[in-house]
Amino acid sequence: MRPIAEIQKLKQVIRNLGEIDYVPVLIGGKALALFGSPRLTFDTDIVIPSIKDLAAAKLLTNAMRKADFYYVNKLDDEGNPIGWIDAPNAAASRIMIDKPKTIFFWNPDLEMKIDILLDFPLKTSELLATAEDKMLDKTTIIKVASLKNLKKMKEIAFKDRKKSTDAQDLEFIARIMRSKRKNKSKEL
Repeated sequence: MRPIAEIQKLKQVIRNLGEIDYVPVLIGGKALALFGSPRLTFDTDIVIPSIKDLAAAKLLTNAMRKADFYYVNKLDDEGNPIGWIDAPNAAASRIMIDKPKTIFFWNPDLEMKIDILLDFPLKTSELLATAEDKMLDKTTIIKVASLKNLKKMKEIAFKDRKKSTDAQDLEFIARIMRSKRKNKSKEL
């Protein structure tokens, strides 16, 4: 994994999505890292509005392809990409046939996976209403789901998957929220 190269690719994805009028909201482990979580995570999770038609799917797959990401059409049992479609229009058609809640994109050169969740598990509008602006690097701001919404989503994930990493994330969120409440009460 190459963190600087990954940040550059994520910046390109954010820029490309902005060009097609999507404001992505960062969620998951990378969002928690921007709040100070020490846990290492390998994929990047973002939420955008649902894809309504083939034209929108083509815009998305072309935006991702411009950033050297391929639509993943097959994952192994551990969630690793093992098959992808390199033609954006074919990928868009596949998305419209499958109608997934999550679309996976893969950059094989960086071995970087971006999971794009479509108004799932919370609607993009709900996330944006309370999202925080965080610096991805010195020049790029990204919308990050609020701690409250990150907690909601991690609770959903933990209930479904029972992964220890989700439990660790929930503990981290609780610790940060307690610290913020404590600091707020000191200010009063």
